[in-house]
Amino acid sequence: MARKFPWVLAPVAWSPDLEFTRGRVDGLPLLSYGIAPRALLATRRQLRALGLRPGGADPVAVLYFRCRRAGKLVYANLYLVATAKPVRPMTPARAAALDKAMAARRTCRQCGELGWAELPKPHRTCDACLYSAGLDPDSHLHEYVTGEPTESPTDLPATGLAPVIPLPTARRACVDYPKVVA
Repeated sequence: MARKFPWVLAPVAWSPDLEFTRGRVDGLPLLSYGIAPRALLATRRQLRALGLRPGGADPVAVLYFRCRRAGKLVYANLYLVATAKPVRPMTPARAAALDKAMAARRTCRQCGELGWAELPKPHRTCDACLYSAGLDPDSHLHEYVTGEPTESPTDLPATGLAPVIPLPTARRACVDYPKVVA
């Protein structure tokens, strides 16, 4: 049985000499994991870690490796580090635009309250507005907003579990243990 990607001696963009590759994919040399020269080629994420971006350049090779979790081959484009451009700096205007967009995700569409966490995408409504708009009898917000349980102990299924006993709120006195000197 022949290999899926056999070794091929072929010309490449990053070297004047012929290099061993694993064939071609979409007209680009195919490299297996660990074969690409790290000083010359990088993926988008590796460029970003170096403070660079492809800058409109086309990929010069394709890297492939097997993802063990998904059980499939993964392909990643490789770019020349020499032709990469520096990442554009964050300007105050871009930072303000990003802050405004993130605040819109945390703002309730009903009352306009700005929360500390992103609201659910389908309705972008805070829990208090959802409760005032009317809830399903099985909603988790009944206990959250009113403090009343939605089901009585007699309505719970017979699971054989003991009822929950509240613990006293008084704290125990701290015990001072002797220090061990080694």
